[in-house]
Parts: sequence; structure tokens; C-alpha cells
Amino acid sequence: MKKTLLLLLMATIMVFSYAIDDRIPRPIAHLKNIQPYNVDYQQDLVLLRNQNFIWIYSIFNPWSPRLEAVFTSSALIEDLNLLGDNQLYVCSEEPSNTISSVDTLSYPGKIFFTNPVIGNKIAREGSLLYVADRLRGIDIIDIGKGGMRELKSTFSEKWGIRDLWAEYPYIYALNDFGLVTIDISDLQFPISLGVNYEIADATVLAKNGNIIWIGAGKKLLAINAADMKHPRLINLMNLSNEIQDLEIYNDRLFVALGQGGVKIYGIKNPLKIEDLNTLYPAVAVYDIALGNDLIFLALGKDGWMIYEYR
Repeated sequence: MKKTLLLLLMATIMVFSYAIDDRIPRPIAHLKNIQPYNVDYQQDLVLLRNQNFIWIYSIFNPWSPRLEAVFTSSALIEDLNLLGDNQLYVCSEEPSNTISSVDTLSYPGKIFFTNPVIGNKIAREGSLLYVADRLRGIDIIDIGKGGMRELKSTFSEKWGIRDLWAEYPYIYALNDFGLVTIDISDLQFPISLGVNYEIADATVLAKNGNIIWIGAGKKLLAINAADMKHPRLINLMNLSNEIQDLEIYNDRLFVALGQGGVKIYGIKNPLKIEDLNTLYPAVAVYDIALGNDLIFLALGKDGWMIYEYR
């Protein structure tokens, strides 16, 4: 009997030790002078934004980020993408949107060239831009050398795009009904391969191997898209708060949960999601980005934070 209890105790310890995060998140900076609701990490720069402002920071010293540029937009900013180190593509629904540089007393003088594009979501691979619109579908644009734009095609059906993940030769897109897998090996003639319409109210997705992770309200879903013609739901978890954003790094899934902070899950085995850690910055987390063992959080009126994660 004692041996059985001892074995059970050892097994329990092994299970819990396996689920413990071997990295320790530590807050290293909290800047409150701006009010961003979205954050991206691109080209070693942190891009923060709200509906009408963009702030770009360099983090050579992450304990003291340096403001590089500020822009204001005359229309609602939907998304953005940085090409190279100075070409900024800004998504908006307004064709005549004007994006202006803002002078500040601490302006370091780095120059960025802004390029408005019509849409709600943007992704990029090399010289290809994928610009999604809630009503029109997805524009595939070759920006080539020198920023010249050539519209290759528009993939559209009678649904709106909510989020997308581009990984040539495929696109994974969330529409009003669920997940769609798209073959773009022929850029001029994109083809819908398969759908999974078991998902309601999906708003955000991220990809890790063949698994598409999707946030739909308080639900976290894992869909196996190895067979792109028949993507299938393999796991579902109910969380405490609505999912704002998903990011993935080294088989870890980072989930922004508003007032619920940030959950970090181990997803190496998508059938057995492991709860590794939770960040509680004491304010709502609206968006998250990852880069170079750092976690960036957009906190709205409470500014933004940087965590070291190693």
C-alpha cells in the first residue's frame, strides 16, 4: 500500500513539474505616456497604435525604449506592417486617408515612409502583401522593388475576413462562419481548399506547425489543418475572459485576456494543453507581441509594458 501511494505521489510530482514554466517572466518597463490598444514587433522595432495614432520605438535598451517616430491618421487605423526599416503600410477603410508625422520635443528624427492601403488586416511575406477586407475578401499585392504595387488577384466570397495567417503557398483565414484554407500557389487564381464552420464568433488566429489556434469569445480552439481540404477541430478550452489576441513562440501560446492578464500555455501536444504561467499586470491587456525573449503588452489608457521572458 505504501509503495502504491509513493508511486502515485512521484507520478503527481512529475506531472506538475512538467507543467511548470522553465522561463520566468519579469516586468522591466512600463511606459504610461501613450495609450495604445495594439502592439506589433517587426524589424526589431515595437509598433504601437490606437485608432488614430502610431508610435514606433526602438528597444536597443529594452529597459528604456527610445521613441523613433509618431504618426497621426485622419481615419481609423485598422492594421499596419513594416517593410524593410522605413516603409510603413497602414490599413484603413478610407481611400483618401492622410497619415501625418507628428513633431515632438523628443523626436529622434528617424524617417519612415507611410503607404495607406484599403483593408482591415494585413500580412506580408517577402514582397507579397495580403490585405484583407471585412467585405471584399483578400487582395494579394506584389510590392516588388521600390514599393511599386501590382495587384495579383482578389480572393473573395460572400463573407467577411476577420483575421488571416499567410504562409506561402497557403493562407488561413477566419470569415464570418469559421476557418477557410486557401491555395495561392498560382497568385492570379487563388483556390479555396477546405473549410471548418464549427466555429462561431472567431476573431483571431495563430499557427504552430499544422495546428491553427483560434480565439472565439472565451473559447480557445485547436484545429488540425494537416489535411487542408478537411481541417478538423481537435481541442477546445473555455477560458475565464474573452480572448483579445494570440501569439506563439517555441511551442508556447500566449493569450491576451483583457482583465484576465496573459495566459501562457504549452502546446507541443495540442491534445494536452498545459497551463504554464500567468501574467497579471493589474490592468487590462488588449494586445500582445513577442520578440527576442521579450513580451510586449498594449494596455490602452494604462500605456504599455515590456516583460523579459527567459
